[in-house]
Amino acid sequence: MQPVVEASGTAAASAKPSETSPLLKLSRANLEDVKPMSFRDLGRAMKAASTAFTNDSLAKYFDSSDTWPLAKFRIWLVKLFTFAGSVYQKRMLTVHGDAFLIYSTPQVNKPLRIVQMLVSMANFFRAAELVRRRDEFGAAVQAQVQDAFGARTSEMYEIQGLATAPAAQGRGYGKALVKTITDMADAEGRDVWVITSDARPFYELQGFSVVRTAFIGANNPAWSRAPVVVSIMSRPAKASHASPLEKEIV
Repeated sequence: MQPVVEASGTAAASAKPSETSPLLKLSRANLEDVKPMSFRDLGRAMKAASTAFTNDSLAKYFDSSDTWPLAKFRIWLVKLFTFAGSVYQKRMLTVHGDAFLIYSTPQVNKPLRIVQMLVSMANFFRAAELVRRRDEFGAAVQAQVQDAFGARTSEMYEIQGLATAPAAQGRGYGKALVKTITDMADAEGRDVWVITSDARPFYELQGFSVVRTAFIGANNPAWSRAPVVVSIMSRPAKASHASPLEKEIV
């Protein structure tokens, strides 16, 4: 697991696994609408990531402690580095630029080294409380992931980031993106896993089940709200239904 995106529309992993996700409603969009994301889509994807998580519990937990000056600029840089690297590695999908999904495969499961370096440099400028919360999240979730899957994560697909711009929600974009990944995994006989907070009901509708749960903020005196429930979920491989994108991406 590797760093993906900072909070405020976040999926993050490594010692800090994570995910992105307000609850995405299902309706229209077909698999044919899902395309590999291109560099020209970066601006719209970054905007979607910035606006899709206003009410996300985990984003609130991180954002409320992100008091460092120019925090928004740092988050923007992290997203830019992460998204650009994911596009270059061909592991980022989109629907019309209004929704995106970042994933990893057994073959490509780490960001580019230059991306890791740039993200680390940008994240040096963080408030101490945010660092503590990120470390708490990483340790708690990493332990649950290890307990649930052990070394099997290296043989699985992982959904590392998923977001739909608020104006585009309710069109089935999230469903189409996830279906594309599960079809790709099914074609290889591989399971898929994801870490999520508020999007658990959405993933359950896509065939995922909760295998472990972590409670973030429960022992943090600086956090006065209820603990954030983070679910580790998986979906077992099924009979292959090849995605129309499979040959193009692979």
